Amino acid sequence: MDDGELEELLRNERYPRSAGYSARWMVDASMGPNPVWQAEALVELMPLDAGMRVLDLGCGNACSSVFLAKEFGVEVCATDLWVKPGDNLRRVGEAGVEGRVHPVYAEARSLPYAEEFFDAVVSIGAYHYFGTDDLYLGYLSRFVKPGGRIGIVQPGVGGLVAVERGVRSRQRSAGA
Repeated sequence: MDDGELEELLRNERYPRSAGYSARWMVDASMGPNPVWQAEALVELMPLDAGMRVLDLGCGNACSSVFLAKEFGVEVCATDLWVKPGDNLRRVGEAGVEGRVHPVYAEARSLPYAEEFFDAVVSIGAYHYFGTDDLYLGYLSRFVKPGGRIGIVQPGVGGLVAVERGVRSRQRSAGA
């Protein structure tokens, strides 16, 4: 699929802020269903204010971290166990948010942060990897300031099925 077709496929009026990002970047850096769309949907329900300190837990390739920093002016600790901080630092630098997104290597059950360090915690498409223990949410909440919020996004199949069908249809048309 060429970049033009990909751009067309990944433009969705439900996510107007995401339209400013290269579809190729979103696909190449994504480790699952579109984390930029998911971050945009989350912020509709859980507003973030400029200057807030946000933990993006299980950030993968830091797409959501870059998006949150650029679009909402927040400072993000892009924390992941599987992606090397140096790799994310390169992506963060390319996106021009190196002073606002800080890649961190950490295990979700042993976070290297002080209690009440964050104004908000987000986990986009990753919580099911580490948060299934009944006690985990209590552990995680220790890192959030009083009055802060925790936002968890786990994609369902409704919206993703349409995108997947569109990709398959275009692949068939192209003879792939």
